[in-house]
Amino acid sequence: MKKLVIHMGAHRCGSTAIQSMLRRERATLADNGVRVHLRADMAERGMDFRRLHRYRSVNPLWHAKLQDIASRLAAVTEDTLLASEENLMGTMPAVRGNGFYPHFDRLVRGLAKLDATTGKIIQIAPRLVVRRQDNYLESVYAFRVSRGLTKTFDTFLASVDGKSISWLRLAKLLAALPQTIAPSIAILETWPKPSAADKALEFLIGPNDVALSTRRLTGNTRYSSQQLRLILALNQAKIAWQEAVWRDDVVGCQLVDEALQRLKDHVSSGAYARFEQHYVPDAKIGFSDTERGQFLAGYTRENQEFFSLPIVCAEAGVWGPDT
Repeated sequence: MKKLVIHMGAHRCGSTAIQSMLRRERATLADNGVRVHLRADMAERGMDFRRLHRYRSVNPLWHAKLQDIASRLAAVTEDTLLASEENLMGTMPAVRGNGFYPHFDRLVRGLAKLDATTGKIIQIAPRLVVRRQDNYLESVYAFRVSRGLTKTFDTFLASVDGKSISWLRLAKLLAALPQTIAPSIAILETWPKPSAADKALEFLIGPNDVALSTRRLTGNTRYSSQQLRLILALNQAKIAWQEAVWRDDVVGCQLVDEALQRLKDHVSSGAYARFEQHYVPDAKIGFSDTERGQFLAGYTRENQEFFSLPIVCAEAGVWGPDT
């Protein structure tokens, strides 16, 4: 039986790094019977899974789309089609609304309908990678700041509603899929960095003999705490650092005093004055130790239930206080 593996995210849970690995290893995977299907492939070659979270059973157009995907799947010659695109779940939280993947149920219904449309001759294997809620929110915030966000961490947190970050809700929806579908959820913190690529591939396609050329996962640029504070102030001062020729020279500098001097050399005195009004050397960009403990305490029972689900590939202990 052919297999359709759908890696659906989540955002800020290694998705870009996994996709970079799959892109690099495309030829090797093809030699091992696995066709890689990324965002560009979905846009150019059909079998576009990116809108499944908009599935509505009452819309006849959706049935035509799913039938087209099923026909294309039947024509795939490889044993496994591995599709990876985190936007299958919808938009990253706090970008367009405060909800936490509010249409995930539609995605799940779309997967069930696709399973029925294929005649159940292709096994659909949804894959979801998650991380502990506090780590997730801090990563989302850092990413958004690097993309121009001007909100403080506390303001961002209030806009997201941290209490709604429920992996359990998503897991229960996946677990309720028909038995012909094989969902699985991995915990990002359980993948050792030196061999994370191997762990990711094993999670996606199962035990394999694929010899990857690289074993680490590398994705979006990671900024230090001090760099994020600098970027946040630049955003708030409306200084377009992302397009500036001096971006790497200033933002990439690890020494605070040197970075500030370089910035002063590159921008007008008026722009630097605006920056100084916003720059806070110890600006908060994440939870304090006390806040972290209080935040995680609100998820204790939910996370215990989450890890009790058979589709979750780890035990609750991996989300200990030092994770």
